[in-house]
Order: sequence, then structure tokens, then C-alpha cells
Amino acid sequence: MRNVLTIAQRELIAYFTSPMAYVVTVFFLFFTGLIFTFSIYMTGARAEMGGLLGSMVFLTLMVSPFITMSLLAQERSTGTLELLLTKPIRDIEVVLGKYLGAFSFYIFMLVLTLPYPMILSKYGDFDWGPAWVGYLGLLLASAAFLAIGVFASSLTRSQMASAGICLGAFLFIWLIGWVSYVAGGGEGSLLADVSKNISVFEAFGDFEKGLLVSKNVVYFLSLTFVSLFLAVRVVEMRRQV
Repeated sequence: MRNVLTIAQRELIAYFTSPMAYVVTVFFLFFTGLIFTFSIYMTGARAEMGGLLGSMVFLTLMVSPFITMSLLAQERSTGTLELLLTKPIRDIEVVLGKYLGAFSFYIFMLVLTLPYPMILSKYGDFDWGPAWVGYLGLLLASAAFLAIGVFASSLTRSQMASAGICLGAFLFIWLIGWVSYVAGGGEGSLLADVSKNISVFEAFGDFEKGLLVSKNVVYFLSLTFVSLFLAVRVVEMRRQV
């Protein structure tokens, strides 16, 4: 566990010394702030976070590849991954340490959005329950997105290729829920059921409404576990080569 925390600390420090991290943070906060401002000035606006949370999960999906693209790809391109693997550190510790560093950085960005519900609670009849459920959904979704990003980063030496693989995977699991409607599949059809069960859009929809549904929690945790498992396997293969 000490090795995991050491690697995570190193990665977190690296984020705050990298211009890309500040670009990602500004991008995330600018658009969440813009959407929040528009939402409170709309006619008939209500003191709720639903619409903003839906936008935040999409923005999380967009920035995750840029948070994770250098984690393992850069280590491979510079040769430091091979050096790291020669030390008495297990492959799973390398992957988990880098993943934890990325996840900690995302939590930092998410904390910076807490003034939004605080403003709503001060000036409107705001219910914190659905907001906390929504934030839990964001944490679970980001955990899955970042895990997929770590896996993508383990596959290549190129950071841009890693980001491209990651974005492709994200667009698939985001848009797959609409396949049944585009294809004309009816409610209850096999196509509709399968596409909705693997769609991030559908899984996060309940969190956006303030509903904590166990199958959605299992969905995001499963994506996280499988992606990290695959990343560990790839790193193990690199060690054996």
C-alpha cells in the first residue's frame, strides 16, 4: 500500500507542475460555470442540480483522456516504465498508484464546483439529497472513465494515441444507448435492452435525477475493475517482454 500511495503522490504533484492540468481544470470550471449561470437565469429556473450534473458528467468524459493520457504512455516513451518495473514494485501497485493520482486530481476539480449547490441553497429552496447523489454518480462515473483512460494509456507509447483510444471508447459507451432509437428498436427489444444496459448516458440518468439505483453503481464499479484489471495485465506483459 505504501508503494501505491508514493506513486499516487508523485503523480498528483506532477499534475500541479504540468500546464495541461491547469488547462483541463480551467476548461472544466469554465464550462460548468457557464452552464450554471445560464441555468439560474433561465425563465422558470428551479434550485436544482439535475441539468448541471448531466453536463458535468459529459465534461468529465471529455477531460478524462487528457488527465490519463500520460500516465503510462509517457513512461513507456521515455523508458522510465521499464526502469520502474525493475524495482521491487508489483505491477498492480504501479497501475493503482497512477490511477489513484489521477482520481485525486479529478476530486480536486470536483471540489471546486461545490460553490454551485451552495449558491442554490442560499438563494433558493434547495434539496441537498439529490445533489449528493448526483455528486456520488460523478465520482463513480469518473472512476470508470479514468480507469478506461489508464488502460488506454497502457496500450501505447503515444499520449495522443492514448487520448484518441480513450475518446473512442467513451463515445461508444455514451452513444450506444441511442442505438435502439436510431435503429427503430422498440421498448423491451433485445437491441434496446442491451444498448441501454451498457450506456453511460442511461446509467448516469438516475443519478442526475437524484435516484441511487444499485445496478448503476455496479455498472460503474464493474467498468472500473475490468479496465484496471486489463491495464495490470498489459503492464505484466510489458515486464515479460
